[in-house]
Amino acid sequence: MHISVTWHDKQFNLDLASAEGKEAFLSIKGCRLVESSKGEFISFPSRKNEQTGKYWNHVWANAAFQAKVIEIAKVSQPVVLARPAVSHPVDEEIPF
Repeated sequence: MHISVTWHDKQFNLDLASAEGKEAFLSIKGCRLVESSKGEFISFPSRKNEQTGKYWNHVWANAAFQAKVIEIAKVSQPVVLARPAVSHPVDEEIPF
């Protein structure tokens, strides 16, 4: 099985295919990497129950699969460079 991750800002799509180069047989869109007090995990798409306020995942994955996806996601995660602070010289002689 081949696992591929495609990043879109802070979320990623997860595609599973029988082999590299083959068409994906399963796509999970809108996944996120989350750091918690219990460690890192994948936040899969979910829906909030309006009555109870509890979130219900649309997808479940065991710990071994999540660990493999986290490994692939971290390697393929784009590097976000911080914008340098722009400083403008103060001009004391502004004509207006």
